[in-house]
Amino acid sequence: MVVNFCKSILYLSDQTHKKKSQKSKQNIPPTLEDNIAASLQTSIPPINDDNPFKSSRLREKQHQPGEFVVIKTELKEEWPAIWRVDGKTLLQKYEPFEQNGVTLYRNISSYTSWTPESKKQYMSVPVKYRSQGQLETIVEFLKNEMTIIDHEYQEQCMKQFESYQDNFKFTYKLLFHASPGQKKTTTSLSNVQTIDEITDSKKQKLFALLRWPPVVQGAVCTWPCFNIREVGASDAQSKNCVACGRIGVAVRVLMYGQPHNSTTLEGCQPDPNAINEKDFLMCRICATRVELLSKVTHQKYLMYIECAKRVSEKRTTDPTKDTTCILNELLADESWLNQLFVDVRTSWAEIDSIEHSYNSKNSVRSQ
Repeated sequence: MVVNFCKSILYLSDQTHKKKSQKSKQNIPPTLEDNIAASLQTSIPPINDDNPFKSSRLREKQHQPGEFVVIKTELKEEWPAIWRVDGKTLLQKYEPFEQNGVTLYRNISSYTSWTPESKKQYMSVPVKYRSQGQLETIVEFLKNEMTIIDHEYQEQCMKQFESYQDNFKFTYKLLFHASPGQKKTTTSLSNVQTIDEITDSKKQKLFALLRWPPVVQGAVCTWPCFNIREVGASDAQSKNCVACGRIGVAVRVLMYGQPHNSTTLEGCQPDPNAINEKDFLMCRICATRVELLSKVTHQKYLMYIECAKRVSEKRTTDPTKDTTCILNELLADESWLNQLFVDVRTSWAEIDSIEHSYNSKNSVRSQ
């Protein structure tokens, strides 16, 4: 995992075009420097374009007309009211009723405002259309297919992971300070191994929980960047999500970027099976899982890119300042490192919370 960070940053400002031209001619896999340059220069911003570890911005994107949502705090109820997005400013209410022993929902003449502020109170829910007429639409709320996060449990997980804060700081300071060939101590290797093992265990746990088709998992693990596009109304209710298989999609997930070695972070050739697998139609729930899986799979790489961007920005404002000096200042910023670890712990805890939700759901079903 040892890389020369300062060399990478200097490459961006002094040799980008020259080296990229040489590599194109020689057909050599892209290096870490190429990946950083691509990340800084790309014209397609990823959904998490400011900080790869920030909370999902996908949840803030505009829902398409026809999608269903629920008030988050009401999910504790057995059958809460659900709402259909009716245009850009209104939600139409659907109330539950029982038919032949099955709880279904139908629309009523009740509406509420749908504003940027109120959207924060809602989350998407999966439904299945049962009947649709001019005056009445009946749907089934697929509540059992949702993953309802227990936020108290997630906070407990967050606190448990606080004990790894020193391991985290040591690992990432080593990542940016180390030079090729530098001898690593037993202590440094132990810290790196601790963080790597936790992250890998969370990734494997999420794989097992999602049970997505291999082609989707392989694509997320191959391409470190992705972008989200809303789909048209014609696709929304007629296409199946490629990840979970349910009918009804909300977004198109476009994956891109330079594949990299997870240990050295150097560029590598993509998995042959993933070369042409970059464009997926998904439901909104699975798209949020793409973001989570990408964070833990490419955690070290995304952290490196984030630091590279920060250093590059500072060099732009002060071109005469030495890169090593900028890097030392950045890594001495305890509040910045602490926030990065909060974001990483959030990803770990969210995966554990998803597992907790699955186990709780299965326990209820078996009773």
